[in-house]
Amino acid sequence: MATVLPQKPGCSLTKESTTAGQLLLTVNGVSHDVKCKDPLMSLAEYLRTILQHCGTKLMCREGGCGCCVVVVEYDDPLRPEKRTESINSCLCPIGSLLSLKNHNVITIEALGSVKKGLHPIQQRLADYNGSQCGYCSPGFVMQMYGLLKNDPNPSLQEVEDNFDGNVCRCTGYRPILDAMKSFVKDSNNWQQGFFVDIEDIKPCSKTMKLCNRGHLKIDGRCTGAAMNTAGLLFSSKAIKWYRPGSLTDLYLLLREHYEDAVKLVHGDTAKGVFKKDGPYKIFIDVKGISDLYMVTMEPSGLKVSSNVSLNLLIDYLKQYSAQSPSYNVIASHLLKIANSPVRNAGGWAGNLMMRWRHHEFVSDVFVVFEAAGARVTVSDVSDVNTYNLVDFLNVNMQGKFLLSVEIPKLYKGESMRSYKVMPRNQNAHTYVSAAFRAKITVSNKKQLVQSISMVYTGINKDFIHAAATEKFLQGKDLISNDTLQGALAVLDKELVPDDADPLLASAAYRKILAQGLFYKFYLSLLGDDIVSPRNQSARYSLERPVSTGTQTYSSKPEEYPLTKPMPKLSARLQTSGEAQYIDDLPHLPNELFTAFVLSTEGNATLTDINNTAAMTMPGAVAVLTAEDIPGNNTFMPPPNVVEEIFSSGPILYAGQPVALCVADSQEHAQQMVEKVVVTYQDQKTPIVSLDEAIKQKSFHPSPGPWIQVGDAVSAISDSPCQVDGQIRAGEQYHFYMETQICRCVPVEDGLNIQASSQWLTLLQEAVADAVGMQAKNINVTAKRLGGGYGGKATRANLVACAAAVAATVLHRPVRCKMDLSTNMQAVGKRHGYVVKYKVGFNKDGTLNGIIITYYCNSGSSPNDNEVEESLIFSDNAYRCENWQLIPVALKTNRAPHTWCRAPGSKPNIFVIETVLEHVAKFLSMDPIIVKQKNLYAQGDRTPMGFILPYCSIRDLYASLLTKVDVAGRMETIKKFNADNLWKKKGLAVVPLKYCMYWSWGCYLCTVSVFASDGSVIISHGGIESGQGLNTKVAQVCAYMLGIPIDTVLIKPTTTDSSPNSAATGGSITSELNCMGVQLCCDILKQRMKPVKDKLPPGTSWKDLVAACYQAKVNLTVQDWVWPDPRPEGAPQYNSYGVTVAEAEVDVLTGENQITQVDILFDCGESMNPDVDVGQVEGAFIMGMGYWLMEKMVYDPKTGAVLNAGTWEYKPPLSKCIPVSFNIELLKNAPNPMGVLRSKASGEPPQCMSCATLFAVKRAIEAAREDTGHNTYFPLDGPATVDVIQTSCLVDYKNFTI
Repeated sequence: MATVLPQKPGCSLTKESTTAGQLLLTVNGVSHDVKCKDPLMSLAEYLRTILQHCGTKLMCREGGCGCCVVVVEYDDPLRPEKRTESINSCLCPIGSLLSLKNHNVITIEALGSVKKGLHPIQQRLADYNGSQCGYCSPGFVMQMYGLLKNDPNPSLQEVEDNFDGNVCRCTGYRPILDAMKSFVKDSNNWQQGFFVDIEDIKPCSKTMKLCNRGHLKIDGRCTGAAMNTAGLLFSSKAIKWYRPGSLTDLYLLLREHYEDAVKLVHGDTAKGVFKKDGPYKIFIDVKGISDLYMVTMEPSGLKVSSNVSLNLLIDYLKQYSAQSPSYNVIASHLLKIANSPVRNAGGWAGNLMMRWRHHEFVSDVFVVFEAAGARVTVSDVSDVNTYNLVDFLNVNMQGKFLLSVEIPKLYKGESMRSYKVMPRNQNAHTYVSAAFRAKITVSNKKQLVQSISMVYTGINKDFIHAAATEKFLQGKDLISNDTLQGALAVLDKELVPDDADPLLASAAYRKILAQGLFYKFYLSLLGDDIVSPRNQSARYSLERPVSTGTQTYSSKPEEYPLTKPMPKLSARLQTSGEAQYIDDLPHLPNELFTAFVLSTEGNATLTDINNTAAMTMPGAVAVLTAEDIPGNNTFMPPPNVVEEIFSSGPILYAGQPVALCVADSQEHAQQMVEKVVVTYQDQKTPIVSLDEAIKQKSFHPSPGPWIQVGDAVSAISDSPCQVDGQIRAGEQYHFYMETQICRCVPVEDGLNIQASSQWLTLLQEAVADAVGMQAKNINVTAKRLGGGYGGKATRANLVACAAAVAATVLHRPVRCKMDLSTNMQAVGKRHGYVVKYKVGFNKDGTLNGIIITYYCNSGSSPNDNEVEESLIFSDNAYRCENWQLIPVALKTNRAPHTWCRAPGSKPNIFVIETVLEHVAKFLSMDPIIVKQKNLYAQGDRTPMGFILPYCSIRDLYASLLTKVDVAGRMETIKKFNADNLWKKKGLAVVPLKYCMYWSWGCYLCTVSVFASDGSVIISHGGIESGQGLNTKVAQVCAYMLGIPIDTVLIKPTTTDSSPNSAATGGSITSELNCMGVQLCCDILKQRMKPVKDKLPPGTSWKDLVAACYQAKVNLTVQDWVWPDPRPEGAPQYNSYGVTVAEAEVDVLTGENQITQVDILFDCGESMNPDVDVGQVEGAFIMGMGYWLMEKMVYDPKTGAVLNAGTWEYKPPLSKCIPVSFNIELLKNAPNPMGVLRSKASGEPPQCMSCATLFAVKRAIEAAREDTGHNTYFPLDGPATVDVIQTSCLVDYKNFTI
């Protein structure tokens, strides 16, 4: 270990700078002098660390998740009015705000609070149950606030379009969208409550009621430009920051620093993509130059200066759309760039400069500008030149800057179209973008090409124009199929996609996609009377209407608050930004911060860690390695296999922690990491893929015995029909919005730990083992998690042990937080599978025998293996007499994989559904019928050996098919597919039987009543992570004791109050802790009964409690919940459900949308229908992301995670959810084996989400049939856009008019 003494922070300004006037940054109406702050500090860091405004959250630091959104108001540079914009505070440097005259940053804290009164947006989001873990809620609130400030009367479509940059992993988005749509005044669908003027809402300080008045009072100090506008605002040895106030000032600065590395700053959003650009010494903030905001409509076209943001440009293009049809085309295309906060901050000029600097950058601005014939003006102190976009890429920009762009109007007879195909339909970079402009003349019934421009990005870094195809088309007649096929043949030759980058979609896909986009444009030039009716669907892209949804359930008002649909108790704290997560905790005196050093090799031996340079960095305190660990170097305590905190030598995967940098701030710790030099020896080729592991027989020790029921081999061989196949299910990053984090504080009796963990007992054991203490000295607390989904059950131990080691060695408080990239590299994901099967069946589809081998990728450690335990889900809802189920745990050089929501059950159910689909295809039968024929009935025995005493799946299946008119919709789909060659629809049905086991869960529950007023506090062993655990517990307590729910408070979970508790997970934690509290209340009532019997009828609860206290009754009760296993290995109960999903696919691109999902789910008698519906929706959308979007990408040579961030990893957004999303909780279905007749809801619904993949597969099958292919094919998960399109077997030779 190397350490240095702490240094006092100092101002990094020159003497001249410090004597200048104040530099004021205004936040929530209060101005703060930032002259001694680093101008490159992000606004988010400033808000959180300096001002302690922790309602604004941080996660991705890329502008890709939306939890850091704030609103900025400032004077319009050209007009006497205010501008209001939402921005990503994680990307915005505080220095860049100083150029915005009379600016004011508005954060969640300014809107409202629980004590003073909530803002209507905060209140609605809570009331609509739109907040589960709550980490994303402030970002959604602020994004909506920005919309309403600009447009108090938005449409439903505008509201839905608004959240293209906000990620929520918990809710499934539907309740969030409903809450926000309630502000649409012209819609009756979401109207609830009153409508208000969003401008002036603030609780009155006297009455605490909402009143109308100006809610942000600026303190009077001007935040406009400083007197010396060309002056140097900040200066240090490392950087200088300028703020010119005129073009002349800018010219002079560029000339003065001609030889220096200069960065012109406007939105500074590029660092979300190219994080390692630079280093720069000179920063010039150009936002204070009003001339660079000019926009004029010239006779030749729209002239736009370089400070105009993307969203402003879009507004101008729409404003002037009557001048040229191309302007709407360009505006629509620009709306697909990034997200609204990024487009508010980032400009067209910055986007083009990214393309100039990085030719591989897929710039959509470049594509549409070049196709439109735009020309950019580049200027320096002595010259002004205009270039087309292609020539601009080769201009030497040293000392120059982009001054403006002119976007010409279309000439008469010209048409323009553009296309962008993305992995996700919002906030994603493109696979391939294309823009086309053509001038057509009509002569002698021919449509002749007079000129054409075909511009692409995403092919390779040098391919811009399809020049040969452009040349071929000159003078050709578009009506001729020979012209179409001739052009496609030429295009086929000149399209040579780069295929070297594993992150790129395949070259084959990008090539046929580029051809398909040209085909779309070609047909768009022709009239309906020319284009074949079946081909006309090629001309349009999928259009998504505003989403809708229904939620159907029953409750029992006579039992309220039990069964009452109500928001989470903490919902208002979450939507107001007041809910405190670990990184929101105020910094303690002498607190230290950390960052992991990760291995870059995937299979090697660590030889040396050189920290010399790291220890010279500002704020450096220590670099800790394996040698510094006081106890045992493992974060998985016995009897688990050792998983080292820091590698002692063996490198098992790229991304494995090898050291921990410790500094006085998070930023300094991260800077240290870049300076640590790690050397390796004995580098070997890592086993990265599952196929390679199978080939090399790289297995962990056998996870358990086979399951053998009957004689599957004979049953298959004796069957009249047999099929075999293979299917894959990929990995999934948990995407908890609060990344792995822990704070550890040395205290007199050991260590106090605030942990974001789902399993405090295991974490306590791990820390004690790592630092050489006993469990009694490790005090662990968890109040709430910003998401977990299984990823914080065992994996949270890593950051906890690292923090504990640092705190123990350095004797100071230590906060250990992983940034998103580190989290995605160092921590395992959902297990991936390759599954091989063989099945025998009769000609009517009845199953006879099934053999399945599950190859499960456990990564480099078997500790969180799931493959054996998850065999209980292998049958799903289907009966078969003969089974052979073989689990194999693969050992690869990847981070040890871990449990993820519905671990094992989700892929296993997908596998058996695939088997049934394969059987149906072999028999040319409808899979819906084949599945129905094989469903379990009451009294059937499962391969696990237990009988189903209650089984409703047949009734549920038939009921939902009828209720949502599956037969009628299938006929409609059949006709649609027959009429349309290039758009296809599909429908799929997936049933569910989900085994719920209680016997592994154990929790200590304590209910205490205060004698003074009768209020109740509860502690239990579960962890609130958004699933509504605390709310259900409080409802049960209030119901059992007959008291108002606001009398009950749930305390944070600790190892002191609830020792030895099991992990929170498996969907049973809410149930078992509710059971424990129910039993506590029963005991309490028994204790109180003798006293109550002596009191007059109607005695209040408060008086009863007081009387019991006087009678020396113990008002604290504990119950240790740990259910016994059921006979024959049976689960406590089974949950049943059915899902019908419908999808539409663009065959030419692979783009798709889920048009409708109907879910019927057996939740027993729901304790809280609001919470349970939210769990169903959230689980389903997370599963849908797994099957259709979320793909992990690894370097095939090192095994390193290549898509460790939001730029490349794409979970669902709000416009990815089903267009019509309908949830019904089965009515009149009490569960006699559950707690208060309820069933769990957290994980089972996710297992039905594969219905979306199968619906897409039905559409693909329809497309393949058109090409003459009607045989079975596997569709692995995730079926991303590129996979879907290539599965359609599109061949450009089949393109016709």
